[in-house]
Amino acid sequence: MALELVSRAQWGARPYRTPNGATPYSRPRRGVKLHYLGTPYTDRTHDRCDDYVRQIQAQHMDGNGWSDIGYSFVVCTHGYVYEGRGLHRRNSANGSTALNEQDYAVCLLVGSSGFTQPTDDQLNGARDAIDYCRTEGPAGHWLGGHRDGYATTCPGDVVYAWVQKGALRPTASTPDPNEEDAVPSPITGSNPNDVDLAPSDWQPLALDQDGGAVLNGPTGPLSLTAHLYFDVATPADTKVQGVFYLTDADGSSPSDYLVIDHRGGGGHQFIHNAPVPAGKQLWFRARAVPADGARVTKLLHRDLKGHYWEAP
Repeated sequence: MALELVSRAQWGARPYRTPNGATPYSRPRRGVKLHYLGTPYTDRTHDRCDDYVRQIQAQHMDGNGWSDIGYSFVVCTHGYVYEGRGLHRRNSANGSTALNEQDYAVCLLVGSSGFTQPTDDQLNGARDAIDYCRTEGPAGHWLGGHRDGYATTCPGDVVYAWVQKGALRPTASTPDPNEEDAVPSPITGSNPNDVDLAPSDWQPLALDQDGGAVLNGPTGPLSLTAHLYFDVATPADTKVQGVFYLTDADGSSPSDYLVIDHRGGGGHQFIHNAPVPAGKQLWFRARAVPADGARVTKLLHRDLKGHYWEAP
């Protein structure tokens, strides 16, 4: 699909306020978070969509007191992608500075009531926006919803279900639940063996007792969650980082995915939902970064839950 990008000048955006509206991203983005309006919405003819995007900007700037429209991009029901803060200025829609820094924010013009079901054109436009963020951002292949890491119902159950299935284009082959070969394969694993994580050193972690890669490509859409459980004595100022990453089939050439931070003792959750390409393996690694830089952090247990479809 060809990206139908509507620039700020084309939709009549107001100038953003400085300095906050001009804050650049300080690092590559982990991926993309999807949003919806969270308010009632009525679909409209395309000649009125730019009016609504200007209305969102006005609410964010005049109502919320933000320096600009909060989203990186906005996708209307006709499949057009409106440039919000774009690729280079940090968004303000994901819930906190850290979350805004971590992922792009793409909003679909879908409501919590009224118009709640995205059109095929809109889903294709959202997919165009995701691909644009990945190729031009830069952004990694992590994909989620606003609710991932933040207490909210956004982007709504309909959009979130689409995200969890890998944000497939409507024209792509969709698994048929009535066909045996379209039933997703469950994946589970558990490894109770203690591991001492040396300060700041990345360590590949087997998420079950058999060891090895999490999955071998190719796969279709998937949704995986790794849970790490640390000694409760782990200081609250310890930063725990984990990342799914790809390698070649022989385990070489690991990809440089953006890590996910958590702090404190107890359990930590890491989510991955990008398909594994042919000739690749999916792995997981973690590290702990104590504030004092010297403490060994004890990982007590980890497990993996999720499902995936076979590659089409």
